[in-house]
This record gives sequence, structure tokens and C-alpha cells, in this order.
Amino acid sequence: MDRALAFIDLLGFSSMVRKNFDNARGILDDFYNISFRIIKSTPAIKGHLFSDSLMAYSEDKVLLVNKICEIYRESFRKNTDYHNQGTFFLLPRGGISIWVVNIEDRREAPNVRKDFIVSPALVHSVEMERNIKGSRLLIAVKTGTEEERQVTWNANIESILYNQDFCFWNRYRYKDVLWFADLSKSSEERKNEIEGLLDIAINLAKANSDTNESLEHHIDTLRIGLLSYSHLFQATMSSRLIDRIINEFLDDKYWKVWLTIFEMAMQSPDSWAVPGTGKFVDFYKKVCLSKNWAKLLEEINRPNNSYLKSVVENFIKELDINVVK
Repeated sequence: MDRALAFIDLLGFSSMVRKNFDNARGILDDFYNISFRIIKSTPAIKGHLFSDSLMAYSEDKVLLVNKICEIYRESFRKNTDYHNQGTFFLLPRGGISIWVVNIEDRREAPNVRKDFIVSPALVHSVEMERNIKGSRLLIAVKTGTEEERQVTWNANIESILYNQDFCFWNRYRYKDVLWFADLSKSSEERKNEIEGLLDIAINLAKANSDTNESLEHHIDTLRIGLLSYSHLFQATMSSRLIDRIINEFLDDKYWKVWLTIFEMAMQSPDSWAVPGTGKFVDFYKKVCLSKNWAKLLEEINRPNNSYLKSVVENFIKELDINVVK
């Protein structure tokens, strides 16, 4: 029987172990405790924790997605407990695939444990985890199947599923799970929770901005948070959080944050008001003259980024600015 299987790993954990064993152990202990408690309370889900990884699977696909998102949110909140967030942080990263999960009971000895697993779903989920950056959760669904309809359009999934254009395996569609948002909560509760998580994401991005590789992981995490927030963002209302991001990420090295700001704002319910809002106009005027605006243009002109290009184009068109193509 096909099951949903999640494979989750911790971003940067090997590096943490090399730098400080005790700190790394404490972070892993937090992840184990959170995962164990949530899965233990959900008998329909089976889980295996090993090293810095979690494998969990269930016949109830929706339940698995919701509980993995819960693990992500609780893990992410633990970052406020760590003093050196530029080196030590708790960021789950992984994928969920739906396919055959074959796990066999084998005779064990006191000193030999057997976890006999043959699973295309596990192979698929591991590949997703290895090929994404930041604290992201991808879900793969086979195109043109009942499974796609049941997962993609299922109102019981308590997070937003966001389309992605890349492809790892043929005949599959991949979606980012916007795990910052818990749709089971009221709009006000959800907004408060997302804003709290975004404050953590902002702090992590700024604390890990010394190298491009490190910063890229944390910007991709911030992007998931901002996209989770977009359905609650109102351009016509004041927002402490957005004001903070616009003011604190003007440096050239944050050009990917600029793109995320446009993407988030143009997906808001009142996106029509974004290009006429003073803070966004001022923000655009500042960044479009920066050296790394060229990198943003290069990024949106990649073959798989046609949607992002349309986001920026629509913003500029609304400003009635003529752009040389």
C-alpha cells in the first residue's frame, strides 16, 4: 500500500558537531524531544529517529503533513534559546513523497538491530531533502492522479501548498509547504504566530550573512515565512514586521530578500495597492539602483523563474515606469 513518507534532516548539523559537541548535542536533543512527543501522541504515524534525521510515514497523508509542520514550527521556536545563532540553530529540512513503503520485521540479536526498509518514497524524499536550501518542506505528488487531487485540494491540510517549477522526477509536481502558517488557527492567532516565527527567521538571516552559502539557506527560510504571511498582509495597513525587513535588508548581499519582498507583497489580498504604497515605492527606488539589482534580474530570467519575473514586471508596470528590455 502506498503511504506518505517524510524524510527530515537538520541543516548544518555536521558542522555544528565539529565546532562544539555539547552545543550540537543539545540542539539534537531538542529535535528528538519535539519529534518524539508529537509522533508518540499520533499513533497513525510511525517514526524512526537516527543520527540527525527523522523518517516518518503514515497511510493518513494529510495527518503526516500536518504533524511534520508542527514539528517544524516547534523546532524553529527553539532557536530563541540558542545564544550563538550564527553557528548553532535548529532548522529541519526535508521532503514528503507518496509511494511504496516496505518495512519488514527481521530477527534481531542483542547487539544487532535491523531496520529493513525498501521504499521508493524514501529514496524520493531523501533526494528532495538533499537538493533544497533552507528550512523547507517539499511535498511531491504524481501529476494527473487521484492522489494529486486528494492532496493538493484537501481542505484538511493545515498549511498552504505553494507551486514550484523545478522537477526532480518526471511526472511529479512539487510544492513547498508554507509551514509557518497553521490554518487550523484563527486569522489573528495565525498572524501572531507567523510574525513571531518571522522575527526568528530575520535574526537568523542577519546572524548568518558572512558567507553567500550560509546566507542563501537562511534567506530561503525567510522566504517560506514571508510567503506564509502573504495572505494576511495588507499593504494599506501599517506593518512593523515589513517595515523592519525593508529597512534592515537594503545591503547588496540581501538581493534575494528583495525578490522575496516583491513576491510576498504581490500575493497579498490587496496587491493592487502595493505599487502605490510609499514604503514599497521608496524601497524599489533604493534597491533598483544597487549593484546587485543585476543579480536579481539574472535570477528572474532563469528558465524556471517565469512566475517571479512576472511578479516584478507587474509591480514595475503598476508604477508606470518604462523598462528597457
